Amino acid sequence: MLLLVCSTASAANPDEEKLHALRTRIDAVQAELNETRGERNEARTQLRDTERRLGRQFKSLRDTEAQQKSAGTRLTALQSARSRRRAELGTRRHDLEQALRAAYLLGQRDTLKLLLSQDDPARVSRAFAYYGYLTQARAARIEGLESTLRRIDILEQQISERVAELATLHAHQFEQKKTLNTTRAEHRTLLTLLNKQLRDRSQEVERLKHDEDRMARLVREIRAALDASPAVSPPAGGAPTQGWRLPVQGRVVARFGDPKQVGDLRWRGLFLAAPEGQAVKAVSRGRVAYADWLRGFGLLLVLDHGDGLMSLYGHNQSLYKGIGDPVEAGETVAASGNTGGPPQPGLYFEMRAHGEPRNPLDWCKL
Repeated sequence: MLLLVCSTASAANPDEEKLHALRTRIDAVQAELNETRGERNEARTQLRDTERRLGRQFKSLRDTEAQQKSAGTRLTALQSARSRRRAELGTRRHDLEQALRAAYLLGQRDTLKLLLSQDDPARVSRAFAYYGYLTQARAARIEGLESTLRRIDILEQQISERVAELATLHAHQFEQKKTLNTTRAEHRTLLTLLNKQLRDRSQEVERLKHDEDRMARLVREIRAALDASPAVSPPAGGAPTQGWRLPVQGRVVARFGDPKQVGDLRWRGLFLAAPEGQAVKAVSRGRVAYADWLRGFGLLLVLDHGDGLMSLYGHNQSLYKGIGDPVEAGETVAASGNTGGPPQPGLYFEMRAHGEPRNPLDWCKL
């Protein structure tokens, strides 16, 4: 399952054991929900596998792009440091040239001649002290110059490493995009095939009813699993219960309670039209209770906010969080998309209170 891998190394931790139990239970429920009511269909099975793969590929590409950005930032910082060191090198060279010129001019008077002269001994002593200071200063300038040169050499090596790292990341990104384009073409073919399989409206009504029943059962199972797994309850310190921002910037094309134009079904949430890949953000603080593909909703994320309140985000292009992960209000948790076969790219957004769908605009503002 996507993002539902549990490490056995932490099984000794009671909270990890509870989290593992939750993941196992949700895994079993999810598998059953996607294969019930005689709905097994090879094309839909392929769609599930393809959309899961798409989600992983998009996430991997996003991670690579983040690495590129980080490496680019480090490279810029190193290049700036090199420029500063080179400017410092120029200053040190100038200072050393001045010191050598002064030493040369003073050296026109032979040191031994000065010592044997009939001048005042105090004056001779001061002159020798000055010669000593001058020598020490010249040595310090030479050491500073050598130190700056060593630092520049180190910076040059680090810059070469960052340039090589960026080249590797660019090549990796290119291959990722090629693979991604192949998978997306496969995805479009599957969606076309599935649309052809819906021969009449009665079939579409039955499918949508099954989708709604599947979602309702999933929420019930999540609630039951959470009640038995306090380790995955939301973090302490809840957020305000109104005035939240919608999870994605997009046009509201379907509102809670609107007819679906198919049978007597109505929308149980909002559909927000948005470009593929747009950031989907948590509406409030909570913890991930579900993160996987669900028939009819594609890649789905469910957040538990405590006190029986959940938010659900469907049709995502990719999921960035896994079961048990804490999230803050406004944190990016997914990317909008068209998995699960929505009429257009975007996000399906629900709010559930004690398992029952409620108008998201009771909590969120447009």
